[in-house]
Amino acid sequence: MSGSARARQAPKGRPAARPAPRQPAPRGMPHGPPPLVGWRRWRWVAILVVAAVIGLPLAHALFGEVVALLGATLLLGFLLGRWTAR
Repeated sequence: MSGSARARQAPKGRPAARPAPRQPAPRGMPHGPPPLVGWRRWRWVAILVVAAVIGLPLAHALFGEVVALLGATLLLGFLLGRWTAR
């Protein structure tokens, strides 16, 4: 370095810190019971059991094993996604 090196610049100062934006207050629980409480939950369980006990053998007889299993997997995946959605 034969004198061709530049002089270092002074580091720039940090910009002033801004306060975090205020977030709205968290809302309480909505009025009324959650959607699947009591007998409604068991109704959905009964529908799912009936669909599995009657629907799977019927689909297997009409369309074959692969279509019945793919349909059951698709339906169960959709229902599970809906039940666990927030």
